[in-house]
Amino acid sequence: MKLNDVAIIIVLLIIISFILSAFDISPVTLTNVLAYSLLIIGVAVVYTETIRQNRFSVFIGSIIFLFGVYFLITEKFNLNIPEDFYIPLILIFGGTGLLMLYIATATQKFFLYISIIFLTAGITLIIANSHWGMKTFIHSFLPVLSFLWPMLIVFLLLIFLMRVK
Repeated sequence: MKLNDVAIIIVLLIIISFILSAFDISPVTLTNVLAYSLLIIGVAVVYTETIRQNRFSVFIGSIIFLFGVYFLITEKFNLNIPEDFYIPLILIFGGTGLLMLYIATATQKFFLYISIIFLTAGITLIIANSHWGMKTFIHSFLPVLSFLWPMLIVFLLLIFLMRVK
């Protein structure tokens, strides 16, 4: 996918969202447009740069995608994330980006190990800084999962397509 194609898709997304909002068919906020644009850009960058084996761009593309997911979740569920959760989120984003690097270049086990360390540290910090129990986590996670299941399917399909070379 070329950069021009991504730009056309994003412009069409913006135009369609403003038309839907103008006719009161579907209220669309600027944050939603930004989130979906980041999702499109992130997927396009990860896909094209995986083919080119550009590791840094794969990492940046996955971070861009995760920012889109972050904006969607915070907008949809009206979350106010406290400041002490930003460092764990950065660790989780970095760990996920490194996991995507491992998936893109399966020969580099180093990315997998660092990814597991970052993800574990981020999740541990979130658990340590919150007063969540397992029951509270499951009750909070199920609505998010029901909202994000299409993105999870796309993510798993991308992993499958990147593995089949």
